[in-house]
Amino acid sequence: MIANPLPLADVTISEIMFDAEKGWMLELYCYRIEKITVLNLTVASASGSAESNYFPNWDECSDEYCNERFVLTRDSMKSDLSINPLGDEVTVIVEFLEDYYGFTWSSESVLTFGNYLGSKVHAPSEGQSIVYYGISGSCECDIYDYAKTNEPTMGEPNTSNVYGTVTGKIYDIDGRLVLSNETMTFVCRYNFPTCQYGAIYNHVPVEDGSYSINVLANCLNKDYIFLSKKKVKIKPIKIDIEPDAIYEVDIYLLEDYVGMDEITQPDNAPIHIYPNPLSGGQELQYEVGAPVKSLDCQMEIIAMDGRVVCEKKITDNVGSITLPHSLPTGIYIVNFKFNNKAQYATRLIIGK
Repeated sequence: MIANPLPLADVTISEIMFDAEKGWMLELYCYRIEKITVLNLTVASASGSAESNYFPNWDECSDEYCNERFVLTRDSMKSDLSINPLGDEVTVIVEFLEDYYGFTWSSESVLTFGNYLGSKVHAPSEGQSIVYYGISGSCECDIYDYAKTNEPTMGEPNTSNVYGTVTGKIYDIDGRLVLSNETMTFVCRYNFPTCQYGAIYNHVPVEDGSYSINVLANCLNKDYIFLSKKKVKIKPIKIDIEPDAIYEVDIYLLEDYVGMDEITQPDNAPIHIYPNPLSGGQELQYEVGAPVKSLDCQMEIIAMDGRVVCEKKITDNVGSITLPHSLPTGIYIVNFKFNNKAQYATRLIIGK
C-alpha cells in the first residue's frame, strides 16, 4: 500500500533529427518527482526494435521536480535499429523502479512522422528536427503536438521557432468578404470532455476581410472553422506547413453564418457577371474593370463543396464563358484571381 501516491515518471519523445554521420538522434524528456531507476529502455520502429546499451542517469534531482533530457543515437543500442528518415513510427518504452516504494511500471511514447500512415507532421529536411511542443489553447488544458523547426536543440529545451504563417481573405457563402469583428477559430482535431485536442488559433477578421495566423509547422487539415462558437463548414484547407514560411490561402464558407454583419456589394464593384440566375449550358457574361492581360486574370466557378467546376483564363475585359450542361441547380462562387491570388468573388445562382 502507498499512503501518499505521487505522480509517476513519464517519458516523452521530445525531439528527433537525422545526422549525416550519426544517423538518427532521439531526445527523451522525463518528468518525475521521486527518485527512480531505469530498468530497461527499448526503441522500436517499423523495421524492428532494440534495447539501449546504457540508461539515462535519472537518479538525482536538482530541483523538487525533475525535468531531464537524454539523447539516444544509433550507437546507443545493443543491436542495430533503423529509423526511416522519410517516415516512420517510433515508439520508446521505458521500464522504471521507484526506489522508495519499490514498485515498477513502464512509460510509452509514440511519434509518427513523414509518409508513415497516420502522420500529422512531415519528415524533417537537412538542418531540421521534429520537436514536441506545447501551446495554450482556449480550453481547460494545455495542448501539445509535434512540429518541425529549423533550429534543432538536441539535449536542450525545445525551440519556440516552430511556426509558419497562413494568411488570406475570408469569403462568405455569397462570395463576399467577411467584414466583421467575429472571432474565427481553426477547429481542433479531437474532442474530449474537457477540451478539444489539437491546435487552436483565434483570429479577428479585419476591415478588408483578411486574416493572418501563426500555425504549428505540421499538417493543417481543416474542413470547418468556428465563427463565434458556431461551426461553419469551409472549402477544405490542406497545407503542409514549413517553419518560417508564409502561405496564402483564402477561406470560403460553404454555409450561412447567422449573426455576422450584413455585407453589401458596392455599386462600383470592379467585376460584373450576368445574367444571374442562369441555367447550365448557358453563356455567363462578365465585365472586368482591371488590366486583365498584365495581371494574368483567371476565373473559377466553385461549387459549395469546394470543387472547381469550370475555369477560364481571362484575356479581355469583356467576354463570356459557356457553363457545363451538367451543372446542378444551386449557389456557386465565381472567383477572379489576379496573378494567382484571389482578388474578387461573387455569388452565381444556377437555376433550372
